[in-house]
Amino acid sequence: MKRLYSKEGDTLDDVFRDNEYEIYNQVLQSIKENYKGPVNRAIDVISISTKDIDYSISLNQEKFIPSLEKCIKFFEVIEEYEKCQECLDIIKELKKNKQEIEYGIN
Repeated sequence: MKRLYSKEGDTLDDVFRDNEYEIYNQVLQSIKENYKGPVNRAIDVISISTKDIDYSISLNQEKFIPSLEKCIKFFEVIEEYEKCQECLDIIKELKKNKQEIEYGIN
């Protein structure tokens, strides 16, 4: 899990804004490394420490697709189309796996 630290006086929003690329990239990498794992398992993505409190971002599998869709929007804006394609490929596989589970296909 990636850890980010705030600068003196920074809020959580400041840390997010200053590290937006790193956060979205970490979301993609964490899902990419873990989406084939056990169902109903949460993964820890990133930890953010501010002066007063520590925050952590964790995702369960039902949040993988919505999170990847947010990553796509971000990576489109900065024209990182290879990362968009990685997200799309994982989404496609997740949807396929979900259908196989729902219909008992192995």
